[in-house]
Amino acid sequence: MFTDHLVLAGGGHTHALVLLRWAMNPKLKPAGMITLVNKESTTIYSGMFPGVLAGKYKIDKILIDLRTIASKAGVSFVMAEIEGIDLKKKKLLLVGRPEIEYSLLSLNIGTKTNLNSRSLIRRDKDLVVPIKPFSESYKFIVAQDIHKDDSLAKPFVIIGGGFAGIEIAFSLRKRWPKRSILLKVKSGRKINKNLLRYLKDLNIEITQKNPSISYPRLICTGNKSYDWIKDSGLPIDKNGRVLTKKTLQVLNYPELFAVGDCGVIKHHFRPSSGVWAVRSAKPLAKNLELISKGLKLEEWKPQRKAIQLLDINFANKESKAFISWGGVVMGPYNFLSRLKELIDKKFISKFYLIKKIDSEMFSGTEMIKCRGCAAKLAFIPLKSALNKLDLIETSTDDSINIGILKSSKTLIQSVDGFPSLVSDPWLNGRLLAFHSCSDIWACGGSVISAQSVVKLPSLQNHLQQELLFQLLEGINSALTIQGAKLIGGHTLESRKISEEPFSLDIESSLMVNGIIDEKKYFWSKGGMEKGDQILISRPLGTGIIFAAFMNGQIKPHLLDLVLKEMNRSQHYIVNYINQLTNINLHSKIINACTDITGFGLLGHLSEMLESTNNDKLKKNLEPLKIILELDNIPVYDGVKELIDQGFESSLAPSNEIFLKNIDGDKNLRFDLVSNNFFSNESFYNKMLKILIDPQTCGPLVVSCSPIHAQKLIVKGPWIKIGFVS
Repeated sequence: MFTDHLVLAGGGHTHALVLLRWAMNPKLKPAGMITLVNKESTTIYSGMFPGVLAGKYKIDKILIDLRTIASKAGVSFVMAEIEGIDLKKKKLLLVGRPEIEYSLLSLNIGTKTNLNSRSLIRRDKDLVVPIKPFSESYKFIVAQDIHKDDSLAKPFVIIGGGFAGIEIAFSLRKRWPKRSILLKVKSGRKINKNLLRYLKDLNIEITQKNPSISYPRLICTGNKSYDWIKDSGLPIDKNGRVLTKKTLQVLNYPELFAVGDCGVIKHHFRPSSGVWAVRSAKPLAKNLELISKGLKLEEWKPQRKAIQLLDINFANKESKAFISWGGVVMGPYNFLSRLKELIDKKFISKFYLIKKIDSEMFSGTEMIKCRGCAAKLAFIPLKSALNKLDLIETSTDDSINIGILKSSKTLIQSVDGFPSLVSDPWLNGRLLAFHSCSDIWACGGSVISAQSVVKLPSLQNHLQQELLFQLLEGINSALTIQGAKLIGGHTLESRKISEEPFSLDIESSLMVNGIIDEKKYFWSKGGMEKGDQILISRPLGTGIIFAAFMNGQIKPHLLDLVLKEMNRSQHYIVNYINQLTNINLHSKIINACTDITGFGLLGHLSEMLESTNNDKLKKNLEPLKIILELDNIPVYDGVKELIDQGFESSLAPSNEIFLKNIDGDKNLRFDLVSNNFFSNESFYNKMLKILIDPQTCGPLVVSCSPIHAQKLIVKGPWIKIGFVS
């Protein structure tokens, strides 16, 4: 089949609409594996961006959630920056991670702001920002909201007298009614008389002189292609746009398509515009569907000119808008502003329709089962089976001691695994590795090697090869930064029919080997001492976050923040503590440690307390208890709101068994304290949910003396969440 692996490079408006089409009508989607690659998990609808700056819309209301739309369309999502194409080997090159092979590639990467002036290229990033990407220019403008009285702020400069620059100027005037706004235009640049009159009426100064370098500046000087497009060897026009046929196929490359601002049909020049990007979505989708079936492609005949609507948002008046078509500008009129608002809201509402459908489905059905560590067996059946089994020796610590090496170093081993948490196999490999390594870290060890077991979906050989390559590269990248190696493994093929996206059907496990230099470095799960402080290395809430994600109800930026934290190795904080141990030869830094995974904070702390008190009882010593300070326990943003919406991990109900240890018997007792413990019952109930929430790539928790705890807190990332009494 020609489209064994279709890669959609870029999450522009065209590709977003193609995904929406397939999400709403899966039968139209081409057979085979499909992957969307984009630098961010969302894309901003450009038509409503000026309205956001004017305060007409909220930024989160104009975001297209690419990860969710891709998921609903059965398409894998890879969040990565594109840096090139290898046309001969048919590979899309990515920054900081392995390339992705394709059989069919569609480019919808947009353009960047044209920084064609030396004074702009050598710019102060804190004072000069290009309009694209919109996400960065938005942050820049929000940071400029520094004075309650705009008249006290330095003049704000917009460089570029085109339609885009003028529309931004109008929007910022609504945002900052009294601030001085300068519109820097080229010498000889002519602005339509009507536009010029309204610019003057709104006290927006037109200047051809270079403004002071101390003034903040926003660059709106047109668009240009990314440098890697020019370097790729693709056929391009004088503006750097990829030349295509009327079928949207790149000239001389029938397996490549180019749409939106980055592509243009040869002999049919058109300027960059969201209008053509939107209208090319259906022709592109149809031709991708046709080529997958080996059928003749259709030619697209785009309109020669596009209508543009330019909004003016007045402070205390109804908005008006200009209309431009083929160089003719008319207006402004109130009805044109209402028309623009209607068009924009109709466009963006398409992408919220699926979330609305999901929300209605969620309210009447059970949640989708969780992936990641939350897919592990519940505590009761697991413990019961292990208790009945007398063939192996089970360990109370996070990893098993399997011997002493000739160098007097202790060799330890652990194993972990789960079904794919995300549809990006490379990222899933990294998360699996970090999650599996945490058992070694929790013993104070250093990871030296690992072996993998991977079950792949039943696909064509070269697709299995691509999925396996990406997964193993992800695992290896997480091991390499620790000085460890992936030394072997085993593969299996699934015997069930694979669901799309196929990358989610990968199930993988990792056996991890580590070493501990000397006995004094070993951190046991037991060993807590009275007066110890309990420290945690990162926030909680991944189980709740991913439960919401699996049901399509998570805000994209919240998931991005969680994935960023999970994708960070914790081996460096273990290395730092071991360095302190070397310095303080006669002082034990860590009395006890564990990692927080499937049984949640309360479950794994219960293991620590039980192990500690078992040793205390053998010595006829008084058992200890743990005091948890609920106000200090770090939680990922958005988790408490998701609890209010009814989200919890599918493993959480079985973890409720650990709640009996709150005010439990003297051998296994937790006390919870809080400043608003009695006054805020809602807070207390939410924290109980968080205490039993299973964690993938969760935090480490240590018990240590107050003196050592203070050193760790100062160094970071440790946070005190309680103490031992």
